[in-house]
Amino acid sequence: MTAGVSVGRARTVSECASVRGLVEAHARFELSATVLPADWAERMGGLVASTRLDLFVARMAGTPIGYATMNRDVGTWGAEEYAHLDCLFVTDGQRDAGIGLQLIDAVRGHARSLGIRELQWQTPPWNEGAIRFYTRLGARQETKERFALSLM
Repeated sequence: MTAGVSVGRARTVSECASVRGLVEAHARFELSATVLPADWAERMGGLVASTRLDLFVARMAGTPIGYATMNRDVGTWGAEEYAHLDCLFVTDGQRDAGIGLQLIDAVRGHARSLGIRELQWQTPPWNEGAIRFYTRLGARQETKERFALSLM
């Protein structure tokens, strides 16, 4: 555990709102043109309240410095639920200080408490720092291409 850093689950709209800047920074880091909707915190608050999404926030002196989100999905081939780590982000000045590991540990612990046996995620192939981090965790790399299809 990194000294002075606490990790907890966000449960309210105001807690979700407190990480909006981190989420925007994460989108920029991943070179995304995504613009968060004005009511993002309310949407996230609803997802967190419904337990469709779990939001973990790392804070130092009360200030958010990292976050991770997890949802649950089902793998057809194994007919088993798995946890999906949708996002993991730590601010630039706080990387390599163990905060990412604290966030992953919080997600892992929560997934295990739900009886889930596997955590899956993806990262851009150019994010070499993240790939090294995930490899050190003992994660295995699986090659697949990710696609998105707009339904609107």
